[in-house]
Amino acid sequence: MALTVEPRAHGVRRAPRARGAALAPVPAPRHRPGLVETVGTTIRDRGWWVAPVTVLGCAVGSRWGRPRVGASLGAVSAAGAAATVTAVGPRTPVVPVRAAADPEVRAPERLRVVEFNVHGGMGGSGEFLATPAKLDRLAQAIADLDPDVVLLQELDRFALRSSLSDTLCALARRLHPTGAVMTVNAEKIYGRQEGPGVLTFHGIVLTDARTLRIGDAFGDDWARRARSALAAWADVAGSRWGLRRRWFPTTTEHQPRGATDTMAVTPQGTAIRILSGHFSSPHDGVDEVARQVAPVLDTVRLWPGPTILGADFNTQRDSAEYAGETRLAAAVGLSDAGTGTRSTSDRVLVSDHFLVRDARVVDRPQAERAVSDHSPVVVDLELRP
Repeated sequence: MALTVEPRAHGVRRAPRARGAALAPVPAPRHRPGLVETVGTTIRDRGWWVAPVTVLGCAVGSRWGRPRVGASLGAVSAAGAAATVTAVGPRTPVVPVRAAADPEVRAPERLRVVEFNVHGGMGGSGEFLATPAKLDRLAQAIADLDPDVVLLQELDRFALRSSLSDTLCALARRLHPTGAVMTVNAEKIYGRQEGPGVLTFHGIVLTDARTLRIGDAFGDDWARRARSALAAWADVAGSRWGLRRRWFPTTTEHQPRGATDTMAVTPQGTAIRILSGHFSSPHDGVDEVARQVAPVLDTVRLWPGPTILGADFNTQRDSAEYAGETRLAAAVGLSDAGTGTRSTSDRVLVSDHFLVRDARVVDRPQAERAVSDHSPVVVDLELRP
């Protein structure tokens, strides 16, 4: 699947995007949502009244003293309401035309960048459901690092696994960023969204944002998604009930990937392009570095100014995939800012506008509960004129 662009991004009211320069255009087609995405978006954003209509239909039927009639009317009402909101569909945003950002570095500045896969706010490995206490601990872990920019992965919105919470909004309420945005890589039919995002602090504002999206290696049609969902639930049920047979042994998880692509402006007036990505590890004979990482890195050529790209690459530094990533990054003027740190799948790449002052992986003390199944990577940078 080729790279596509989606100009919409999910933000929060307490940290709206500022007026300012735009990202340079990407020569790629606009993402066109399929049936599953359309249904999911309308259910989540404008289908809230399906439930009241269902209850009303059941109540009317029950007044007649016939439970079966009530249930039937409820089902018909729900189907009619769902069909209505799906037919209406999501509104297409009007994207204003603005001048591209000036790539000049205005003045020396220091930035602390944190790369962090937050696991939907659910806590450590194997944990599910994002509770207020878990989100409090996650927000405090980020605040303790005193970041200027946080590059996030596995932000959830309306996900069952995360208690239908909005990870971006939950963190923004607790951290009070000056910029906050999330974009969507994957969307389920009931409205769940998952994707990367960016938080900024200390007067750094976001002026533009979009999604750079790459579809699943085996397709994004509804049949592929249905097979993937059935395979996942069959594996869960099989492991729970002690069944050894895999009902769908050749079906892998549906994993569209991509990056949140933003333009930020520092208090000194320097524009910085900031990308937060999440990529798949190679599987089933698919070279995900060439298929997913390369198209996103290739967009770095479009703007010559300061650029930061952080991602969960799902590869390690001792792998052949990392060597390929390094060559691709060098070709567009980016380098790994944390080469001396412990190897993890989370990395920060920077352009030569930055001098790396320090880089480290911050592990949670063993006595404290884990806030994610990943450890944040912290990089201290100096922006040079």
